[in-house]
Amino acid sequence: MLHYGGRQASLSSLVALLSLAAGEGAMVELVASGADAEAALAAVARELQRAGAGEDAPPVHAGTIPLSSASLVPGAIAGVAAAPGIAVGTLHWWRDTAPEPAEAGQGNATERAALRAALAGADAQLTHESQAAAARGAAAEAGIFAMHRALLEDPALLAAAEAYIDAGKSAGFAWREATRAEAALLSRMPDPRMAERAADLLDVDKRVRRVLAPAPADTAAGRLPAADGTPVVLAAEEFTPSDLAGLHLCPAQVAALVMVRGGPTSHAAIIARQLGMPCLVALGGALARLADGTPVIADGDRACLLASPDAHALAAAASAMRQRAWQRDTDLRDAHAAASTRDGVRIEVAANVGSVADAANALPHGADSVGLVRTELLCLHEAAAPTPAGHRASCQAIVDALPGRSVIVRTLDIGGDKDAAWLQLPPEANPALGLRGVRLAQVRPQLFDDQLRGLLAVRAAAPLRILLPMVTEVDELLVWRERIRALAREAGAEAVPEVGVMIEVPSAALLADQLAEHADFFSIGTNDLTQYTLAMDRCQPELAARMDGLHPAVLRMIAATTEGAARHGRWVGVCGALAGDPLAVPVLIGLGVTELSVDAALVPGIKSRVRALSHADCCQRAGALLRLPSAGAVRAACREYWPAQAPAPRNDGALARPYGECQ
Repeated sequence: MLHYGGRQASLSSLVALLSLAAGEGAMVELVASGADAEAALAAVARELQRAGAGEDAPPVHAGTIPLSSASLVPGAIAGVAAAPGIAVGTLHWWRDTAPEPAEAGQGNATERAALRAALAGADAQLTHESQAAAARGAAAEAGIFAMHRALLEDPALLAAAEAYIDAGKSAGFAWREATRAEAALLSRMPDPRMAERAADLLDVDKRVRRVLAPAPADTAAGRLPAADGTPVVLAAEEFTPSDLAGLHLCPAQVAALVMVRGGPTSHAAIIARQLGMPCLVALGGALARLADGTPVIADGDRACLLASPDAHALAAAASAMRQRAWQRDTDLRDAHAAASTRDGVRIEVAANVGSVADAANALPHGADSVGLVRTELLCLHEAAAPTPAGHRASCQAIVDALPGRSVIVRTLDIGGDKDAAWLQLPPEANPALGLRGVRLAQVRPQLFDDQLRGLLAVRAAAPLRILLPMVTEVDELLVWRERIRALAREAGAEAVPEVGVMIEVPSAALLADQLAEHADFFSIGTNDLTQYTLAMDRCQPELAARMDGLHPAVLRMIAATTEGAARHGRWVGVCGALAGDPLAVPVLIGLGVTELSVDAALVPGIKSRVRALSHADCCQRAGALLRLPSAGAVRAACREYWPAQAPAPRNDGALARPYGECQ
């Protein structure tokens, strides 16, 4: 049981736990009984203490998603932007197709069996949709469907529904009432993230009722108007994930999503961002009063919806969309060309991958190589620790998906905010400062040996390099480098792979000149380097806006790394989120970074950014940024020194002024 705020909830019930509204950082009490109580408490405490964001998740800076409109053009409806972009289309209202169930049941046994069968059917749907989303690289969407599976299995929901059945109600009526009651409780919570989980419960309700009484064409792709070439802006009171299942099949027909209610952290909003589709939420009654077929402009950049726009507004919006599309298409068309600065300095732009699907996605986006394979993501949720054969198979599949490209494989970076059930680590008071990376390898050397044996068995035409995470001193590097050599000899390998060090703690940056004597390359993990340099937990929401890798202190760590590497002729890459920030690219290049590793979708844009820069100019200006007082001052200087690339030339006669001053 988990106790919080004078109430308690069973750990077997996700709904009950959500209803406690214990937010991140809350102090809770765990109570257990039974023969395995001590082990159970340790396991649960470890899970609760894990940070909420992945080690490589990019920080969200203030302004990434506009939250409101300061001022609007007349006729515009103010909302909240959940995904950026501009879209023009006709409004199409999305109607709920979940059937309303009859209240009376046909006997307890019959209705209980029907409910169990419907739950099993809904679970099968969610399993399929989660696997399909994962296969196309939509990790966030896959996670949402996995969470909905957990709700289906919730004992509190099932018990409440069966109580209704015992009172003579039908399975559909019982399930609807049970889920709606819990959703109503969640929706009244003051924490907006918790309140938005009510939509997930309502979605699970609709899914089960659709299985009980199926209707034809029950996916997004089957419930759109007949395609006539006119894009539609889908509107709803609030979309749920099952509403949007299949939306990826019709990207040309759907231009944007808009909602009367909802929030930017809702799961529907996450799916919209995954699809690259503008999304507005919390538009209120003004949206509800718009009729089907109303022409609209959905502006996710300025957080507003313009109904029945005039010719000027349509022309300006169309022009902005053409500029965006032109830039995107130009970047993608040139993505396979090398990224060289205007004065001829080549910068390698690589992809970060955590799955075979990620690796396959890197090819069409023009990645020069793979700068980071997050091997822990390949096995975190497995039932047991991976074997050497398992490591070899997973990495071989990634190498095979990228023929002719070099691959940097980071050894298991488990610990801290990434825990594996099969590892059974003891709880730590401060996991970010505990057993992570090579520190874990020191206490569980067999894990490291198994992975290295698997990596040494991979057959690759291009170099396969090994990257060691969380190295803090030279002795650690020497120990593990020698172990790699020993295992290579044991395997009869013709050559020992290059071994690099991940620079993510200040001590490694300050000792870069000593580490570079023995390392073949460095890769800077700017997310953790920023966290440790600024002494700010990057999973702490209140500090998110200040967790900026362009802070002068972090830049000094990067400068120390590149200077130390240069003394021994080693190259330096960046695989953290800063590599994908166009404002930071000239700074990193000016400080001596020669490789940038980013998510595959960002590769074309980062290559384009590199080509617009002068290497000499970057080097000349970067040093001065280290003497500025704050990250804000650095960003302001970067905007002045290296302004954004000019938009596409327009030959359409459209006015340059935007249709409304909504910034």
